Amino acid sequence: MNLLDLMTTGEDLREKALDRLEGIIALYASDDEDVQDEALARAITLCGKEWGGYKPGLEELAKRKEDADALVDALRLREEADDPGTMVRTARARRALAGKLDGERAIIVARYGSLEAAIKPSPIECMFVDGAAHLADPDDADPWSPLAGWSVPWHDIPAELVTAVTNACPLPTTVADARAEALTWDERKRERDLLSDGPGAAALPTACTARHQLVAQLWSRGLAVRDPAELEARLEYWTTHGGDDGAGYAIIAEDVRRLSGGFAKVGEGTKDKVRRLKAEHPDWSLARIGKELCITRQAVHKHLRQ
Repeated sequence: MNLLDLMTTGEDLREKALDRLEGIIALYASDDEDVQDEALARAITLCGKEWGGYKPGLEELAKRKEDADALVDALRLREEADDPGTMVRTARARRALAGKLDGERAIIVARYGSLEAAIKPSPIECMFVDGAAHLADPDDADPWSPLAGWSVPWHDIPAELVTAVTNACPLPTTVADARAEALTWDERKRERDLLSDGPGAAALPTACTARHQLVAQLWSRGLAVRDPAELEARLEYWTTHGGDDGAGYAIIAEDVRRLSGGFAKVGEGTKDKVRRLKAEHPDWSLARIGKELCITRQAVHKHLRQ
């Protein structure tokens, strides 16, 4: 056998060893934990024999994946090389989560009576679907179809759709009530997420999506807070639902300013506060200013006259 034959044979043996390693690693996704443990032990033994260690063996297999443009697989193999057992732990965590989700799905189906009933619009959803039905295409009765040309949540809701869902049920008038309704829609959407089989199936019906967006806007900024409890509800929105652009800070600051009667300046006394509020709000009555500062109307009049 000449040198070229020896080199070719060596390449073939390395490729066969990589094939064996890949087959063993595929067992890391097994539902049987004993099989997973045995596969990890076999992979460590094979890598030690062929490449002098587990990490070098996985690095070789990762390179082959990269050459085949299987970049995600290569990344997972490199993570496994740096932390042996990562793939097995991930598979077990995914299986545990799937079992938990199966239990939650069963609870949802039992609550509605059947999978079909859980998936189709609920009675509350139907109230808004029916209320906005006149805005749908006459040839399309699907509750998830556009209404008044609207179906994309990040576009402004048409005025006629706002009117339809408001007529179906008046919008909340307090931050607390807006929060409660928004969270109810969040939960219904989560139910659909758990029961859905594909992209798009988890969405609320179009009219309900519009309603959800409207009450979320009232929760986040559309209604003035009236007391510390509602301020806490507003804070909850910006800590759990708000974005990272800092918009919530200005809204919370305005809420605090409204509740406190304005941020007092250093050394600002009651007389200064009265005069400042009168200058900032010339249309306010003496009684309104007194209410903001928790003093009597007579005291406001006295401070202004001085």
